[in-house]
Amino acid sequence: MEDRKTLAAIFMDTHHLLHRYNIMWYGKNFGGLEPQQGQGRILMALQRMTNVSQRELGYILGIRPQSLGELLQKLESNGYITRQRSTTDKRTFTVELTEKGKNFRLLKPDYDELFAELDWKEQLDLRKSLEKISSQLEEMISREQKNYSYEFY
Repeated sequence: MEDRKTLAAIFMDTHHLLHRYNIMWYGKNFGGLEPQQGQGRILMALQRMTNVSQRELGYILGIRPQSLGELLQKLESNGYITRQRSTTDKRTFTVELTEKGKNFRLLKPDYDELFAELDWKEQLDLRKSLEKISSQLEEMISREQKNYSYEFY
């Protein structure tokens, strides 16, 4: 029997599989530290800042104090950061990277393997199709944002 999945369903299934692969890859290679969320996001932010308070870090990243505290505790127990009481305000903690945290670099999976089975013509066709889809999605997002009083990105 012929599979009658729509293009949208196939595209969403592919997106879901890519997301699963991403999670598995980062979990295997970095203990789940992804650059866009959780501990990985905090490490990436701290690499750009020095001498930041825990409260300030939470505000900048938009993370609730309790959630931030839990994430920082994990980073501290894994040796990526240290937290020190501020010398000026005993209620405040200053967050700093350790050498391990400073040297931490998040790599990205090599997705070229995904396209290895496609010849150059198939890759070119796929590129063109994805560019058209991306352009259409941008137009759809632009249209939808006119109905909202805030922007997503």
